[in-house]
Amino acid sequence: MNKLQNKIKSIIEINNNNIVSSFFKRAIFALIFISIISTIAIVNFLQYTFYTSIAQEIKINVDKRFDKHETNKEISRAKVLQEDIRVIMNDVGLIMIAIFDEKKEKFLELTSDEERFADKIEVLHSDNERIEHYLLRSKKMNYKYFKILDNYHFMQISYPIYKSNKLLGHIEAVSYIEPAIVARLKQNIFTTIVTVFLTIVIFSLLIFPLIYFAYKKLNKHRLELISSNIMTINTLGNAIALRDSDTNEHNYRVTLYGIKFAQSIDLDKKSIKVLIKGAFLHDVGKIGISDSILLKNGKLDEEEFEIMRSHVVKGVELVKDDSWLEDAKEVIFNHHEKYDGSGYPNKTKGKEIPLTARIFAIVDVFDALTSKRPYKEPFSYEKSIEILKEGHNSHFDGELLEGFVKISNTLYKETRLKQKEELKEELESLIKSYFLE
Repeated sequence: MNKLQNKIKSIIEINNNNIVSSFFKRAIFALIFISIISTIAIVNFLQYTFYTSIAQEIKINVDKRFDKHETNKEISRAKVLQEDIRVIMNDVGLIMIAIFDEKKEKFLELTSDEERFADKIEVLHSDNERIEHYLLRSKKMNYKYFKILDNYHFMQISYPIYKSNKLLGHIEAVSYIEPAIVARLKQNIFTTIVTVFLTIVIFSLLIFPLIYFAYKKLNKHRLELISSNIMTINTLGNAIALRDSDTNEHNYRVTLYGIKFAQSIDLDKKSIKVLIKGAFLHDVGKIGISDSILLKNGKLDEEEFEIMRSHVVKGVELVKDDSWLEDAKEVIFNHHEKYDGSGYPNKTKGKEIPLTARIFAIVDVFDALTSKRPYKEPFSYEKSIEILKEGHNSHFDGELLEGFVKISNTLYKETRLKQKEELKEELESLIKSYFLE
């Protein structure tokens, strides 16, 4: 026991020594991740603000023109719009604009007649595929920024026009953006990103000591709690094994058998941890069985056997209030169920029996057959395997049994010939790999 405690303490010390490296890696990853997310958010926000400010300016001017002439029935709508849109185009810097009615039918399209936009219009016409249509009924504005020939910057804006929640039509416009404005936008984005990044770094450096010591303390408590739980199941399991078989080596062997068998079939780590806990505590309910029954020489009568059967239920009762042992109930409650449904306590059968319990049932019986008990001498390896095979698809899951038989001779030789201290050391190493690393 002291050896296990010392090993666990050494593991905790090693974990504490490695925590700085682990924490720095996580902190750097978090810093990079936050910086990337922040950069993407900043770029999108600044671009959105930049583009929508232009779109809003267009929208405000257009809405004013609509409000001005909406009730003037004597003026042709197309003529009024054409005059007003020319003014807007000159004021806002639009080079192309199209007006659609509420049915999405185009009734007006204008191109700027200003000399300063002549080359821009020519460039734009050379790549008409860049212009797309977003005639949506929602009030959402849509925009698309694109560049032609590396030095001509354009933005296409599309949005619906409403008056008193009534759709009047749609506007599509293309605006030329001066290179100086684009450069200023990029400079603003760069400055903001650098500022945010430096702020994140400074803030991280300020709170690092607090988080580091809290993380270190939490990790220490976590390892101590796990080690305490392991010590508990080890002590309790061995105590029950001593009552039942005069040796706690049974628990070491059956747990080792279970882990190595589970590894051979590539059982996942989480399930192996369940198997380990269940293996240690599989007979914990026997603490409630009297010695006259538990240690009886010879066969139990029906009444005594019924009492003996109750140990699985008693075992579940003992661990039910421990959240860490909750999953161990899989093995404790089901390790005496049989594949054909003739086991106890619920006569569960086939794949309905948890996999961990089906695995443990095989290794538990194998160790019982090859071990000395108050009521019998140990069977040879060959005799034990012969008896196991008789339970193919009746007592045991046939597929699992075949897998165990293939590795059983190696397991038997590696485990049965080892002394108690060797078994403990090997088991402690395996427990460490599954619970403390």
